Amino acid sequence: MDNKKTKCIIIHGCPSDVEKAMNPESRTYDKHWIPWLKRNLILLGVETETPLMPDPWEPNYRKFKAEFEKYEVNENTILIGHSCGSAFLVRWLGETGRKIFKLILVAPWKIPDKDDEFRKEFYTYPVDEEIKSRIGEIVMFTADDEEDEGKESLKILHQSLGGTIIELKGCGHYTFIDMGTEEFPELLEIIVRFDNRKALIVPINSKHQILIQDRRGYKKPDWGFFGGEIEEGETPTQAVIRETKEELQIDVRADELKYFGTSITMWNECKNIRYMFSYHTEREKFDVLEGKGGLWLTFEEVSQRLDDKDRFDEIADSLKKIK
Repeated sequence: MDNKKTKCIIIHGCPSDVEKAMNPESRTYDKHWIPWLKRNLILLGVETETPLMPDPWEPNYRKFKAEFEKYEVNENTILIGHSCGSAFLVRWLGETGRKIFKLILVAPWKIPDKDDEFRKEFYTYPVDEEIKSRIGEIVMFTADDEEDEGKESLKILHQSLGGTIIELKGCGHYTFIDMGTEEFPELLEIIVRFDNRKALIVPINSKHQILIQDRRGYKKPDWGFFGGEIEEGETPTQAVIRETKEELQIDVRADELKYFGTSITMWNECKNIRYMFSYHTEREKFDVLEGKGGLWLTFEEVSQRLDDKDRFDEIADSLKKIK
Protein backbone atom coordinates (compact mmCIF):
# COMPACT_ATOMS: atom_id res chain seq x y z
CA MET A 1 0.00 0.00 0.00
CA ASP A 2 1.29 3.43 -0.97
CA ASN A 3 0.44 5.52 2.07
CA LYS A 4 1.04 8.76 0.13
CA LYS A 5 -1.85 7.94 -2.21
CA THR A 6 -4.14 5.86 -0.04
CA LYS A 7 -6.87 7.58 1.92
CA CYS A 8 -9.14 6.02 4.52
CA ILE A 9 -12.71 7.11 5.34
CA ILE A 10 -14.48 5.59 8.34
CA ILE A 11 -18.28 5.75 8.69
CA HIS A 12 -19.60 5.26 12.21
CA GLY A 13 -22.64 3.32 13.37
CA CYS A 14 -26.03 4.63 14.49
CA PRO A 15 -26.97 5.13 18.15
CA SER A 16 -30.42 4.10 19.28
CA ASP A 17 -31.53 7.57 20.42
CA VAL A 18 -30.61 11.24 20.61
CA GLU A 19 -29.50 11.07 24.24
CA LYS A 20 -26.92 8.38 23.50
CA ALA A 21 -25.69 10.36 20.54
CA MET A 22 -25.25 13.65 22.35
CA ASN A 23 -23.96 12.52 25.73
CA PRO A 24 -20.14 12.47 25.42
CA GLU A 25 -19.93 9.63 27.92
CA SER A 26 -22.30 7.30 26.11
CA ARG A 27 -22.59 8.41 22.49
CA THR A 28 -21.79 5.65 20.02
CA TYR A 29 -21.15 7.23 16.67
CA ASP A 30 -17.63 8.63 17.11
CA LYS A 31 -16.27 6.44 19.88
CA HIS A 32 -15.32 2.80 20.31
CA TRP A 33 -12.26 1.96 18.15
CA ILE A 34 -12.70 4.78 15.62
CA PRO A 35 -10.61 7.53 17.34
CA TRP A 36 -7.85 5.00 18.15
CA LEU A 37 -7.76 3.75 14.56
CA LYS A 38 -7.73 7.26 13.09
CA ARG A 39 -4.94 8.37 15.45
CA ASN A 40 -2.71 5.44 14.51
CA LEU A 41 -3.41 5.58 10.79
CA ILE A 42 -2.37 9.22 10.74
CA LEU A 43 0.74 8.33 12.77
CA LEU A 44 1.60 5.76 10.09
CA GLY A 45 1.11 8.23 7.27
CA VAL A 46 -2.39 7.29 6.08
CA GLU A 47 -4.72 10.24 5.52
CA THR A 48 -7.90 9.43 7.44
CA GLU A 49 -11.31 11.06 7.69
CA THR A 50 -14.08 10.24 10.18
CA PRO A 51 -17.10 12.31 9.10
CA LEU A 52 -20.05 12.62 11.49
CA MET A 53 -23.28 11.67 9.79
CA PRO A 54 -26.35 13.91 10.39
CA ASP A 55 -28.89 12.71 12.97
CA PRO A 56 -27.59 9.12 13.00
CA TRP A 57 -30.20 8.08 15.61
CA GLU A 58 -32.70 8.60 12.78
CA PRO A 59 -30.56 7.46 9.84
CA ASN A 60 -31.53 8.88 6.48
CA TYR A 61 -29.68 7.67 3.41
CA ARG A 62 -30.04 10.93 1.47
CA LYS A 63 -28.68 12.98 4.39
CA PHE A 64 -25.81 10.53 4.89
CA LYS A 65 -25.02 10.67 1.18
CA ALA A 66 -24.96 14.48 1.10
CA GLU A 67 -22.46 14.58 3.97
CA PHE A 68 -20.35 11.69 2.70
CA GLU A 69 -19.95 13.12 -0.79
CA LYS A 70 -18.11 16.12 0.62
CA TYR A 71 -15.11 13.76 0.72
CA GLU A 72 -13.17 12.56 -2.31
CA VAL A 73 -13.45 8.84 -3.05
CA ASN A 74 -11.30 7.23 -5.75
CA GLU A 75 -9.56 3.99 -6.67
CA ASN A 76 -7.02 4.49 -3.85
CA THR A 77 -9.65 4.92 -1.12
CA ILE A 78 -10.27 2.48 1.71
CA LEU A 79 -13.83 2.66 3.04
CA ILE A 80 -14.64 1.31 6.50
CA GLY A 81 -18.14 1.07 7.91
CA HIS A 82 -19.28 0.08 11.39
CA SER A 83 -22.76 -1.44 11.74
CA CYS A 84 -25.22 0.86 9.90
CA GLY A 85 -22.20 2.66 8.42
CA SER A 86 -21.54 -0.58 6.54
CA ALA A 87 -25.10 -0.58 5.19
CA PHE A 88 -24.68 2.97 3.93
CA LEU A 89 -21.39 2.22 2.16
CA VAL A 90 -22.73 -0.88 0.42
CA ARG A 91 -25.79 1.02 -0.76
CA TRP A 92 -23.73 4.01 -1.92
CA LEU A 93 -21.21 1.85 -3.79
CA GLY A 94 -24.03 0.04 -5.57
CA GLU A 95 -25.81 3.24 -6.49
CA THR A 96 -22.76 5.14 -7.72
CA GLY A 97 -20.80 2.31 -9.33
CA ARG A 98 -17.63 3.76 -7.80
CA LYS A 99 -14.33 1.84 -7.81
CA ILE A 100 -12.31 1.79 -4.59
CA PHE A 101 -9.20 0.11 -3.24
CA LYS A 102 -10.67 -1.73 -0.26
CA LEU A 103 -13.97 -2.12 1.59
CA ILE A 104 -13.99 -3.16 5.25
CA LEU A 105 -17.27 -3.85 7.03
CA VAL A 106 -17.22 -4.13 10.84
CA ALA A 107 -20.24 -5.84 12.42
CA PRO A 108 -22.24 -5.08 9.26
CA TRP A 109 -26.00 -4.72 9.59
CA LYS A 110 -28.78 -5.20 7.02
CA ILE A 111 -31.92 -6.08 9.00
CA PRO A 112 -34.19 -3.16 10.01
CA ASP A 113 -35.97 -2.85 13.34
CA LYS A 114 -39.64 -3.73 12.83
CA ASP A 115 -41.03 -0.57 14.40
CA ASP A 116 -38.42 1.92 13.19
CA GLU A 117 -39.46 3.62 9.95
CA PHE A 118 -36.10 5.36 9.58
CA ARG A 119 -34.15 2.10 9.75
CA LYS A 120 -36.64 0.32 7.47
CA GLU A 121 -35.91 2.80 4.72
CA PHE A 122 -32.19 2.87 5.49
CA TYR A 123 -31.62 -0.90 5.38
CA THR A 124 -34.15 -1.94 2.73
CA TYR A 125 -32.35 -1.90 -0.61
CA PRO A 126 -31.05 -4.53 -3.04
CA VAL A 127 -27.35 -5.29 -2.74
CA ASP A 128 -25.56 -4.79 -6.06
CA GLU A 129 -23.49 -7.92 -6.57
CA GLU A 130 -21.33 -6.12 -9.14
CA ILE A 131 -19.75 -4.14 -6.30
CA LYS A 132 -17.21 -6.93 -5.80
CA SER A 133 -15.90 -6.44 -9.36
CA ARG A 134 -15.09 -2.80 -8.60
CA ILE A 135 -13.22 -3.29 -5.31
CA GLY A 136 -9.71 -4.62 -4.84
CA GLU A 137 -10.48 -6.37 -1.55
CA ILE A 138 -13.49 -6.88 0.71
CA VAL A 139 -13.13 -7.82 4.39
CA MET A 140 -15.91 -8.35 6.93
CA PHE A 141 -15.38 -8.49 10.70
CA THR A 142 -17.80 -10.39 12.90
CA ALA A 143 -17.63 -11.98 16.36
CA ASP A 144 -18.57 -15.33 17.85
CA ASP A 145 -20.94 -13.55 20.25
CA GLU A 146 -22.55 -11.16 17.75
CA GLU A 147 -26.37 -10.91 17.89
CA ASP A 148 -28.34 -13.32 15.70
CA GLU A 149 -29.56 -10.51 13.44
CA GLY A 150 -25.98 -9.35 13.05
CA LYS A 151 -24.93 -12.84 11.99
CA GLU A 152 -27.81 -12.97 9.52
CA SER A 153 -26.85 -9.55 8.16
CA LEU A 154 -23.29 -10.75 7.61
CA LYS A 155 -24.61 -13.80 5.76
CA ILE A 156 -26.77 -11.67 3.46
CA LEU A 157 -23.93 -9.31 2.57
CA HIS A 158 -21.32 -12.03 2.18
CA GLN A 159 -23.54 -14.06 -0.15
CA SER A 160 -23.80 -11.03 -2.42
CA LEU A 161 -20.32 -9.56 -2.10
CA GLY A 162 -18.02 -12.40 -1.11
CA GLY A 163 -14.74 -11.37 0.47
CA THR A 164 -12.90 -12.49 3.59
CA ILE A 165 -14.70 -13.01 6.90
CA ILE A 166 -12.70 -12.50 10.09
CA GLU A 167 -14.40 -13.74 13.26
CA LEU A 168 -12.89 -12.62 16.56
CA LYS A 169 -13.82 -13.93 19.97
CA GLY A 170 -15.74 -11.86 22.50
CA CYS A 171 -16.04 -8.66 20.43
CA GLY A 172 -19.84 -8.67 20.21
CA HIS A 173 -21.00 -5.78 18.05
CA TYR A 174 -17.57 -4.14 18.17
CA THR A 175 -18.52 -1.45 20.66
CA PHE A 176 -16.32 -0.40 23.57
CA ILE A 177 -18.64 -2.17 26.04
CA ASP A 178 -18.43 -5.42 24.08
CA MET A 179 -14.70 -5.27 23.34
CA GLY A 180 -13.51 -3.82 26.64
CA THR A 181 -10.93 -1.72 24.79
CA GLU A 182 -10.69 1.03 22.19
CA GLU A 183 -7.84 -0.78 20.43
CA PHE A 184 -8.55 -2.74 17.27
CA PRO A 185 -5.15 -3.91 15.97
CA GLU A 186 -6.67 -6.66 13.83
CA LEU A 187 -8.36 -3.98 11.73
CA LEU A 188 -5.26 -1.80 11.65
CA GLU A 189 -3.24 -4.70 10.26
CA ILE A 190 -5.75 -5.18 7.45
CA ILE A 191 -5.12 -1.58 6.40
CA VAL A 192 -1.37 -1.21 7.02
CA ARG A 193 1.42 -3.65 6.30
CA PHE A 194 3.84 -3.38 9.21
CA ASP A 195 7.58 -3.71 8.69
CA ASN A 196 8.01 -5.12 12.16
CA ARG A 197 5.55 -7.17 14.26
CA LYS A 198 6.59 -8.19 17.76
CA ALA A 199 5.10 -9.73 20.89
CA LEU A 200 6.76 -8.54 24.10
CA ILE A 201 6.51 -9.65 27.73
CA VAL A 202 6.79 -7.27 30.67
CA PRO A 203 7.43 -9.18 33.92
CA ILE A 204 6.16 -7.12 36.86
CA ASN A 205 6.40 -7.79 40.61
CA SER A 206 4.54 -6.66 43.73
CA LYS A 207 7.05 -3.83 44.21
CA HIS A 208 5.80 -2.36 40.93
CA GLN A 209 9.12 -3.02 39.26
CA ILE A 210 9.47 -4.45 35.77
CA LEU A 211 12.19 -6.61 34.28
CA ILE A 212 14.00 -5.22 31.26
CA GLN A 213 16.94 -6.50 29.26
CA ASP A 214 20.42 -5.02 29.68
CA ARG A 215 22.05 -5.17 26.22
CA ARG A 216 24.91 -2.72 26.78
CA GLY A 217 27.96 -3.78 24.84
CA TYR A 218 26.02 -6.43 22.91
CA LYS A 219 23.57 -4.67 20.59
CA LYS A 220 21.48 -1.56 20.24
CA PRO A 221 19.37 -0.29 21.82
CA ASP A 222 21.14 -0.68 25.18
CA TRP A 223 17.90 -1.50 27.01
CA GLY A 224 14.75 -3.24 25.86
CA PHE A 225 11.83 -5.52 26.57
CA PHE A 226 11.95 -9.29 26.29
CA GLY A 227 10.20 -10.88 23.31
CA GLY A 228 10.56 -10.93 19.57
CA GLU A 229 9.12 -11.29 16.09
CA ILE A 230 5.70 -12.78 15.51
CA GLU A 231 6.22 -15.55 13.00
CA GLU A 232 3.86 -16.19 10.10
CA GLY A 233 0.79 -18.07 11.28
CA GLU A 234 1.41 -17.26 14.96
CA THR A 235 -0.92 -15.32 17.20
CA PRO A 236 0.69 -12.68 19.43
CA THR A 237 0.02 -14.90 22.47
CA GLN A 238 1.72 -17.91 20.86
CA ALA A 239 4.66 -15.74 19.88
CA VAL A 240 5.18 -14.27 23.35
CA ILE A 241 5.03 -17.73 24.96
CA ARG A 242 7.67 -19.02 22.52
CA GLU A 243 9.89 -15.97 22.92
CA THR A 244 9.66 -16.09 26.72
CA LYS A 245 10.90 -19.68 26.66
CA GLU A 246 13.79 -18.69 24.39
CA GLU A 247 14.84 -15.52 26.19
CA LEU A 248 13.95 -16.11 29.87
CA GLN A 249 14.13 -19.91 29.91
CA ILE A 250 10.72 -20.28 31.53
CA ASP A 251 7.42 -21.76 30.42
CA VAL A 252 4.46 -19.43 30.79
CA ARG A 253 0.84 -20.31 30.18
CA ALA A 254 -1.59 -18.15 28.29
CA ASP A 255 -3.68 -17.67 31.44
CA GLU A 256 -0.64 -16.23 33.26
CA LEU A 257 -0.30 -13.46 30.68
CA LYS A 258 -2.32 -10.26 30.64
CA TYR A 259 -2.60 -8.60 27.25
CA PHE A 260 -2.69 -4.85 27.80
CA GLY A 261 -2.47 -3.35 24.35
CA THR A 262 -0.25 -2.39 21.47
CA SER A 263 2.58 0.06 21.05
CA ILE A 264 2.68 1.48 17.52
CA THR A 265 5.57 3.57 16.24
CA MET A 266 7.25 4.94 13.15
CA TRP A 267 11.03 4.60 13.45
CA ASN A 268 13.49 5.27 10.62
CA GLU A 269 10.54 5.15 8.20
CA CYS A 270 9.62 1.67 9.41
CA LYS A 271 6.15 0.89 10.73
CA ASN A 272 6.25 -1.10 13.97
CA ILE A 273 3.52 -2.77 16.00
CA ARG A 274 4.22 -4.49 19.30
CA TYR A 275 1.70 -6.55 21.23
CA MET A 276 2.38 -6.09 24.95
CA PHE A 277 1.76 -8.65 27.70
CA SER A 278 2.35 -8.34 31.43
CA TYR A 279 3.41 -11.30 33.58
CA HIS A 280 3.09 -11.04 37.36
CA THR A 281 5.84 -12.90 39.19
CA GLU A 282 7.90 -12.76 42.38
CA ARG A 283 10.81 -14.60 40.82
CA GLU A 284 13.96 -12.51 41.28
CA LYS A 285 16.35 -13.99 38.73
CA PHE A 286 15.96 -15.44 35.26
CA ASP A 287 18.44 -17.38 33.12
CA VAL A 288 18.87 -14.77 30.40
CA LEU A 289 21.17 -15.99 27.64
CA GLU A 290 21.49 -12.73 25.70
CA GLY A 291 23.26 -9.53 26.77
CA LYS A 292 24.07 -8.86 30.41
CA GLY A 293 20.78 -10.28 31.65
CA GLY A 294 17.73 -8.64 33.13
CA LEU A 295 17.31 -5.93 35.76
CA TRP A 296 14.31 -5.16 37.97
CA LEU A 297 13.74 -1.41 37.71
CA THR A 298 11.04 1.05 38.71
CA PHE A 299 8.87 2.70 36.07
CA GLU A 300 10.87 5.92 36.41
CA GLU A 301 14.20 4.10 36.02
CA VAL A 302 12.96 2.26 32.95
CA SER A 303 11.69 5.48 31.40
CA GLN A 304 15.13 7.05 31.83
CA ARG A 305 16.96 4.19 30.13
CA LEU A 306 14.79 3.23 27.18
CA ASP A 307 15.08 4.93 23.82
CA ASP A 308 12.29 7.29 22.77
CA LYS A 309 11.01 4.71 20.31
CA ASP A 310 9.87 2.54 23.18
CA ARG A 311 7.27 5.17 24.18
CA PHE A 312 7.38 3.91 27.72
CA ASP A 313 5.04 6.53 29.16
CA GLU A 314 2.21 5.08 27.10
CA ILE A 315 3.12 1.54 28.17
CA ALA A 316 3.44 2.55 31.82
CA ASP A 317 -0.01 4.12 31.80
CA SER A 318 -1.46 0.86 30.52
CA LEU A 319 0.47 -1.19 33.07
CA LYS A 320 -0.78 0.94 35.95
CA LYS A 321 -4.37 0.18 34.95
CA ILE A 322 -3.82 -3.56 35.32
CA LYS A 323 -5.10 -4.89 38.63
